[in-house]
Amino acid sequence: MNASLQAIREATAADATAEQKAQGAAACRAILAALEAEPGKPIAMPGAPPPHPLAGIDPGQALDLLIARLTAALPKEDAKATAATAAPDPRGLRIAFVAPTRRPAAPAAARPGRTPTRRKP
Repeated sequence: MNASLQAIREATAADATAEQKAQGAAACRAILAALEAEPGKPIAMPGAPPPHPLAGIDPGQALDLLIARLTAALPKEDAKATAATAAPDPRGLRIAFVAPTRRPAAPAAARPGRTPTRRKP
């Protein structure tokens, strides 16, 4: 608040520059917007974009709206095909586990970092 008042003081001085006058005018607008604000509502600043219509919506409601819009955008399918694909598997979730294949061990001479031991004759 003190910065706004200081900007207004500088703007009303006799030797104020155009930039100081612009800052003083912006400070006056900000103070006026704060004084006209209604309790519980956002402050509407002149020149500022209006708040988004979904700004105060619950995240759960936002997800429901998004799902509804995406569902509406899907192409319509045959009812029989939808019922066949939507039926859950009676056995439940099934995951196929695949065992990794084993590679044959490399000969001792081919292993990196190991040198074959030599025997004395």
